[in-house]
Amino acid sequence: MDKKKVLIVDDEENVCLFMKDIFERGGLETFTALSGQDAMAIFAKHKPEVCIIDIHMPFSEFDGMEVIRRVKNINNKTVCIVVSRIDDKDKISAAMALGTEKYLLKPVSVGEMIGLIGRLKAVPAN
Repeated sequence: MDKKKVLIVDDEENVCLFMKDIFERGGLETFTALSGQDAMAIFAKHKPEVCIIDIHMPFSEFDGMEVIRRVKNINNKTVCIVVSRIDDKDKISAAMALGTEKYLLKPVSVGEMIGLIGRLKAVPAN
């Protein structure tokens, strides 16, 4: 059985590395992107079943909301989960309206990440 593929999109490299380590230990094939542009290139190449996306990426050509929009336009079955410091009801509502499955606030604990692994392994293949 192939490993589930997860794409982590966050402009903070330490956040990407933290999550990548946890997900790989949990048996998931994990890719990281520091910008929206990189995320879409990786998404096109590797076709992950799950994308973990930060909303606020000030140095990226486009933000996490646009990544969600583009991912869902390419494959609506891809599970998108937001991990962000932005605790704004309008942003959360907008992300959910785009098809985001879950919106987690940073900092996310190791326990929360481990809890996600079981759920992510159950995601159907694209």
